[in-house]
Amino acid sequence: MFDNEKVKTLNDLEMLVYDYVLKHMESVLTMPIRELSAACHVSTSTIFRMCHKLNLAGFSELKYAIKQKIAADTPFHLDHFYHETSQIDNFLKQVNQESYRKTLDVAIDMIIKANHIIFTGIGTSGILGTYGSRYFMNFGLNCYSLTDAFAPVSPRLQEQTLVIVLSVSGETPEVLDKVKEFKRYGAAILSITNDEHSTIARFSDYNLSYYMPEIIYGRSESLNITTQVPVITLLEVLAQQASHKIYLTNQTDSAHV
Repeated sequence: MFDNEKVKTLNDLEMLVYDYVLKHMESVLTMPIRELSAACHVSTSTIFRMCHKLNLAGFSELKYAIKQKIAADTPFHLDHFYHETSQIDNFLKQVNQESYRKTLDVAIDMIIKANHIIFTGIGTSGILGTYGSRYFMNFGLNCYSLTDAFAPVSPRLQEQTLVIVLSVSGETPEVLDKVKEFKRYGAAILSITNDEHSTIARFSDYNLSYYMPEIIYGRSESLNITTQVPVITLLEVLAQQASHKIYLTNQTDSAHV
């Protein structure tokens, strides 16, 4: 529930309180501090010291932290699903608008100009990168996916290499390191993130963002289950539109021969 380094600073009595809080979180929410001190057989001063060592202002802030933890562990509610569905619906309508198609045109041109396309990301984004590379290949585009965050980047990249970076937060350190390496060796970077102001987005030559409600779920605070429907939509639209544009160009060139 709290940073392990801070928990290590607790003495035996403070650790006793901390252990009690973890085992009785919902009960502690309704307890006055004196009731908690009686339950743990310690003084209220011990509880205050524990709070301060955990970087909390006091007992009230401890209760707030407990509420957040309980909320994070609460099973996914159907209301969240309906809210998310409505956001997805709005995004899909936006993609079909002419103004948004102009936003996509820059990314489509980057794909067309590339001789070689690399998808990269880790976790769910890595899986979507594999899907994206296969979908692009179905349209005859030369690409592959890189999901190993520790694989070295060759300094001898093919000319006109485009890297399509997938990241929900846009802050994943391993992915950011990869982006920096690719840029150093001359690749163009197209990122798809949830926020255009994220570090990876700002490091990119061009960014597409989808702005879905970010949802962190479960016991692990790093478990991000933000919907990825917009990412799949963008990948499929980009591949289809790039392929169609290449086809029209080839038809025009053939007509002039």
